[in-house]
Amino acid sequence: MISIIYALLLNFHVGSDPLNGARENQLMLDAVNQLRSQGCYCGRRYMPAVPPLHWNDTLYMSAMNHAIEMHDFDFFAHYSKDGKNIGERLDGFDYPWQFAGENLGEGQTSFPEVLSDWINSRSHCRMLMNPNMKEMAVARYKNIWVQHFGTKLPAGAKRKNVTEGN
Repeated sequence: MISIIYALLLNFHVGSDPLNGARENQLMLDAVNQLRSQGCYCGRRYMPAVPPLHWNDTLYMSAMNHAIEMHDFDFFAHYSKDGKNIGERLDGFDYPWQFAGENLGEGQTSFPEVLSDWINSRSHCRMLMNPNMKEMAVARYKNIWVQHFGTKLPAGAKRKNVTEGN
């Protein structure tokens, strides 16, 4: 129920210019896909180029919901205040995931800054370069950044994995 309430509040947190939001989303997606197209080192391990991601609005709503909750309840974690992990939270948004993951950031003032921090963190970088992920979204609320990744479950298939960043 709380996820529905937070989802309804998103309109108050996102801003009044949907075109600006769409431009910002595209710029974030382009930056991540540029990295994925080139490959990079995540720590000492080279991660080869992987296919581009696509923006997903359900992942955005889930990411924004988690960012708002962390801010409003003053915590910072990969679990919700009621203990749900990324997969359980995506279930609450009816996202039929096969693979799911998230990156979190706190205190960065721009997407280039949080992306740089994620690239310089071995586990966050590996999530950015994870070849199992097909979709993503990034949400920012105040000083909290949440990036959600997912791949939808094919019809008739069973879930295989949950992968989480730090």
